[in-house]
Amino acid sequence: MVKHLLSSRQADLLAAAPADTLHAPSRPYPNGWFCLAFTDEVRPGSVTTRPLAGAEVVLYRTANGTLRAVRPRCPHLGAHLGVGGWVQGEDIVCPFHQFAFGPDGTCVRTGYGKPPPKASLSPYPVCEANGSVYVWWHALGLPPQWDVPLFPMDDRQPFSHDTFDLAGHPQDVIENAFDWGHLPTLHGLKGLDIEGAPVAGQQVSTVTATARGTMMRGFRQSYTLTVIGLATIAARTVLPRGAGSLYVMLHATPTGPGRIQLRFGTKLELSGVPCLPDRMGRAAVMPVARLLSAVLQRVASVDTGADLLMWHHQEHVEHPKLAKGDGPIGRYRQWAQQFYTEPTGGLAPPRPSRTEAIRSEE
Repeated sequence: MVKHLLSSRQADLLAAAPADTLHAPSRPYPNGWFCLAFTDEVRPGSVTTRPLAGAEVVLYRTANGTLRAVRPRCPHLGAHLGVGGWVQGEDIVCPFHQFAFGPDGTCVRTGYGKPPPKASLSPYPVCEANGSVYVWWHALGLPPQWDVPLFPMDDRQPFSHDTFDLAGHPQDVIENAFDWGHLPTLHGLKGLDIEGAPVAGQQVSTVTATARGTMMRGFRQSYTLTVIGLATIAARTVLPRGAGSLYVMLHATPTGPGRIQLRFGTKLELSGVPCLPDRMGRAAVMPVARLLSAVLQRVASVDTGADLLMWHHQEHVEHPKLAKGDGPIGRYRQWAQQFYTEPTGGLAPPRPSRTEAIRSEE
């Protein structure tokens, strides 16, 4: 079942209906940074369109590597820059009348050799971090309130990655980092030792865990989860004997009411290749790491595929009946409210009762 899902990139193979068709989505989009692409998907000279929060974003990278994110409509006569638009040097050119716009969004020339009008593109704040392209979205149009943390990654090596369209909400995806009960039941982890909880007022949280039955089959593996807003779960494992690090990124991006794009990537960074002389080992590190990253991505996708099926058909329960062993779900839901402009009126999960919060942290 999971293999079919992975090959189709659509979570629609079961007889059960997707969650968004069974009940009208009511929760708003959260504010924050959302991943619209992995870095290698936006190469110099490329133009691509991605959905975000009921709208579209055009991503492009200039010849010198400047990354830009703009609303798709040309201010001249409304053509979509992502449909036939192209990059020329440091400018993006509209396909309709070939009006060109510089890196700051200002119109710098027309297609007829006449003076350009006083017009500019509408930009989105954009940043690049940890092999991922993030765009800032806020319900009131406010500028970024915080930064995406940086990990000690080698940016020369891209992630092996997949993207899935499914029903769901980013908050439910990120809740997985604090839903500790599902780790042994859905993923078969054994000997789980895990701790960590979100801190009020902080946009980034950390969970540390050790278990058997993870991606590194047959080994007891320790890893750190970094939760970035309601958008990203980043897992890092430091390999034994200084062999390197394994990174797994899970990005949840709202695309429309009750719909998300789920981006999932794996990257293995090696400090050397065993059994090879130093010089040969250094030369082989990058190719070997890329090959193993692709293999590990397929292994990890089987576990993540099980989560995709759950999220695609999951109905959000505002007042969950939590049990001992669930993890700090109640505290997570309190923490998540900071990412909403309107956290009341039933739109965002309510603050749990004291009893529920205590249970969730046992």
